[in-house]
Amino acid sequence: MKFAEESSKKSEWRIKPIHYRDPHAMMKTNWGALFGAILFVGGIFAGLKVNVLYLISVFGLVTGLISIFFRGRIERRNWKKVVGQCTDREWKRVPGTPGQRGGSRMVWTFQLLCEFELGGKIYTVTPGYWSTFISEARLVKFLDKVILPDGKCRLWVNPENPFQAELIANDIKDFLLH
Repeated sequence: MKFAEESSKKSEWRIKPIHYRDPHAMMKTNWGALFGAILFVGGIFAGLKVNVLYLISVFGLVTGLISIFFRGRIERRNWKKVVGQCTDREWKRVPGTPGQRGGSRMVWTFQLLCEFELGGKIYTVTPGYWSTFISEARLVKFLDKVILPDGKCRLWVNPENPFQAELIANDIKDFLLH
């Protein structure tokens, strides 16, 4: 019993996430990505019967990836770049996604608490970021790169819902989606 309590406390974040949407709301379906996934799986099975039909899988994969790319660009096209103030940060080691052989390796991730001004109002958010890190040293190096010594950071913010914010890291995601 004591082990379960300690494990639960280790998995809890001190910085509680500030949600930008109703967690019970349905997500929008990306029909292009869904169609691509169906073609991909169907192409694999069709390719087992006739070798040339593996091309359906390739077409499905390309269709899905292009759909994800354009959907991300369309959703973020009006987002504003703002300078925020990082008021708190926390990082910890958590289980990553399961590998091919099952199980998962431990990865490092973080949670930030940032404030910014938009339209004359001050907002406090926990900005999203898309990646994890294989070591604490790499995570700290990344945070030192994106958060200046005075605590300033740059964020992409959805002006229609300012609680929806993403950390700007000048990486591939920023290049492709904004």
